[in-house]
Amino acid sequence: MGAMMRKKTITNSRRQQIASATLRAGKFAACLIILLFAAAALGSDRFPRPEFQTGYEIPPNELGVARAAFLFYIDAAVLFAALCAASYLVLKKRSRKGVLALMLFSAVYFGFYKKGCVCSLGSIQNITAAVFSNYQVSITVFLIFALPLVFALFFGRVFCSGVCPLGALQDIAAVRAKKVPARLSAVLGFIPHIYLGLAILFAATGGGFIICRFDPFVGIFRLSAPFGMMLVSVGILLLGIFIARPYCRYLCPYGVILGWMSAFSKYRVKICSATCAGCRLCENSCPADAILPPTTDPVNEERSRSLLRLKTYIALLPVWIIAGAAAGWFSADIVSSFHPDVKLLRVVELDQAGAAGARSLESEGLRIDAEVITVLRARSDAAKKSFKLGMVILGVYLGIVAGARSIRRSTFKKRACYEADPVTCVSCGRCYGYCPKGTNSAIQ
Repeated sequence: MGAMMRKKTITNSRRQQIASATLRAGKFAACLIILLFAAAALGSDRFPRPEFQTGYEIPPNELGVARAAFLFYIDAAVLFAALCAASYLVLKKRSRKGVLALMLFSAVYFGFYKKGCVCSLGSIQNITAAVFSNYQVSITVFLIFALPLVFALFFGRVFCSGVCPLGALQDIAAVRAKKVPARLSAVLGFIPHIYLGLAILFAATGGGFIICRFDPFVGIFRLSAPFGMMLVSVGILLLGIFIARPYCRYLCPYGVILGWMSAFSKYRVKICSATCAGCRLCENSCPADAILPPTTDPVNEERSRSLLRLKTYIALLPVWIIAGAAAGWFSADIVSSFHPDVKLLRVVELDQAGAAGARSLESEGLRIDAEVITVLRARSDAAKKSFKLGMVILGVYLGIVAGARSIRRSTFKKRACYEADPVTCVSCGRCYGYCPKGTNSAIQ
């Protein structure tokens, strides 16, 4: 009995010891956790904490919300309606006031409301990029590009008359338009062809949309632009006071294509149907110098001499083409240096050689290693190769244009009265009110 009591006492004592040890361990763990939290609370930061109360405000999204898809279809429908209205006002109604009203509408809608984008001029690049790459073009962009050309094929350059917002601003500004010397105008007339070729070449090689980048009127329509571009915009408008439509005549690449289409148009601007009085009022009133004089007077030059000159110009056509191709070949390196890939490779190589001083932003933003340099050099070489071929093609084209102009000036076409040149006439309707034998109704 006594032995059993002693065994129970020892068991209870051991249990008390185990419970006491467990309690002490729990207290120690709790104290350790508290000390760890205290150390974390009193410890120093590894780096300065971000300051959220600086007064900085996130700037608003400058791009705004994307336009709904149906609005682009409305734009194409409005363009079609405006082209129909221009054709009616120019060819049927023969109303200069109506054309002016259409100009104001186009400047407001296609210019300030749409902010000049997407426009028919810039769509040249969209179509080019779609042809030479996997760039996607919507049906509305295609319509914006093609509709003015289709109307030009049938009715002349009615798009330029009152639908193009760029032409509208310049036409309204032409209040003191003066004549441009014929030879100077002929030389300046090559610039749109060069501009068109370069725009197609840059878009085809992924070099960017240079028509949109250097559009002088987008800043006006968007009421914001870099200071330099605003000076160019204001300068062109001020120049347009004395030289009518300077951008349309000596820069616009889309006007070149419109001129091609308009050359085959059946319905075009006609000043009068009666016998011409020879007053030259229509010729003097045309701000674009697009009125061709009559050729009823007898030609004083001998026929043999005229034929000799014509044969000479035809024989010189291959010379013009070869000269243009050579000029394109030798200028390809200079022009390709403005391609983004070529320009970036040059900057990176200068930074690596230490010739550029401080590292450029381009190099800072790239992880420059041998693989990156290899890929960039391959893209740059491909761009240079494409520019070699493209500039040769552009040179051949310019040679054909120069030769064709010489041949055209040597040909004789009989005209009984003053006529509008279908290629250069912008269908503004200024000449209608000056013809003493014209009418305000349609002239058949």
